[in-house]
Amino acid sequence: MKLEEYLDMWTKGEAYEIIEYLAAAMVAEEQGLSEVAQALRTIALEEASHGARAVKQAGWIKDLREYIEERIREEKEAAVKRHEEASHHEEPWKTLFEFTARDEERHARMLEGLLKRL
Repeated sequence: MKLEEYLDMWTKGEAYEIIEYLAAAMVAEEQGLSEVAQALRTIALEEASHGARAVKQAGWIKDLREYIEERIREEKEAAVKRHEEASHHEEPWKTLFEFTARDEERHARMLEGLLKRL
């Protein structure tokens, strides 16, 4: 397997692990297991760091300004898609899609603020 292929597979795997660890942390928190939840969040952050180091070392983010501009576009597109998806579903999915759409909009605004600082 070529390095580029392995890195793609590896980082996607790390991303999925992060999601699962954070979901497990939410379940643990709901069950009153705060220490377990915190440990799972710590593992998720470490998995994120593994992927981030690989992405950085591979040079996948070549220009910070261009990267942030692209992320702004993608965050805005994600928000539009989530709002649209919410209109097709009943609760509790509708609320989840709307909640995450607002987060995506907030992320875009935050990135726009960062872009002004570059």
